[in-house]
Amino acid sequence: MPDSGTIKPNIPKQDLPANAALNVCIFRAGQRLYCLPAASVEYVYPYCEITPVPHEAESIEGVINLRGSIIPVIDMGMKCEQRPLERDPAHKLLVARVGSHRIALHVEDVMDVIDVEPSGWEETDAILPGIQVLTGIIKCQDGLALLYDPEHFFDTELAEREHAQKK
Repeated sequence: MPDSGTIKPNIPKQDLPANAALNVCIFRAGQRLYCLPAASVEYVYPYCEITPVPHEAESIEGVINLRGSIIPVIDMGMKCEQRPLERDPAHKLLVARVGSHRIALHVEDVMDVIDVEPSGWEETDAILPGIQVLTGIIKCQDGLALLYDPEHFFDTELAEREHAQKK
């Protein structure tokens, strides 16, 4: 939840106060850095055994039981780079809330949660107009990180989950 100095990533940059910071959680999947709004991230857990389930979306790795709730696990290597991540105990599960859904993202590592000043990121529309899944590109110490809009980026996986729940 934004405070007076932190903003949500879906607010156009030109509408932001001059000193507003964007709060993001940066993670690695494959060869690149990615990030989500920190407000959507609930927990980071060690990678654990995942129960495979039949599915249509290639990025769905399976499900886990998290404190009595069954949560889908999305392989961010497959989602972002079309290559599945190895099943490595050193990897992490980043649990995020997307709308009314909770999902776990299989990532190689969670790098940091940072506040990014307006000069430290660019809106995607200014660089690549029409890409709705990306909100912006963050300039960070280890390179560039793609900032995803979770409401749009996980449409395929959440649509499959909603369809399965209706059956």
